[in-house]
Amino acid sequence: MTLHLRKFLTVVVQATLVLACTTMGSVWAQQQPATPPAGPTLYARIGGYDFVARFVDTAFPRVASHPQLHRLFQGHSQDSLMRQRQLIVDALCQAFGGPCLYIGRPMKPLHTGLKITSADWTTFVGILSSTLDELKVPSTERQEFLNTLERRFKVDVIDTL
Repeated sequence: MTLHLRKFLTVVVQATLVLACTTMGSVWAQQQPATPPAGPTLYARIGGYDFVARFVDTAFPRVASHPQLHRLFQGHSQDSLMRQRQLIVDALCQAFGGPCLYIGRPMKPLHTGLKITSADWTTFVGILSSTLDELKVPSTERQEFLNTLERRFKVDVIDTL
């Protein structure tokens, strides 16, 4: 390899690394809250990972078997359902201020084409709400939980096409 080509490739690699670091830094910064919460996060107040996992294990079989919503869960292998369960736990954990990192696909393309309506969302939230009541989540945390779902997920889940 000639000296000129080696220098050129070195510059290209360095520029690529700088661009990658800059891009990743800005992506990371966008995902971080502007200011940390003043007190314990919702995640901590509701019982952390154990609660989130128990909530998902209680609520989502009800969602999947509900007559209005079961169509959304048909045709999945047991392995796929187990992966979906873990992704849901991670997404909720992250949304509620926990240490988890959701590594699944973005919600909008994931739900596009499923024809999820506002009525489906209302039914879904009703099931989640009754599960929170059953698990005896205090009203302040219950409302924050539901508000977070609404703010973080509703617009990307309901099919507007």
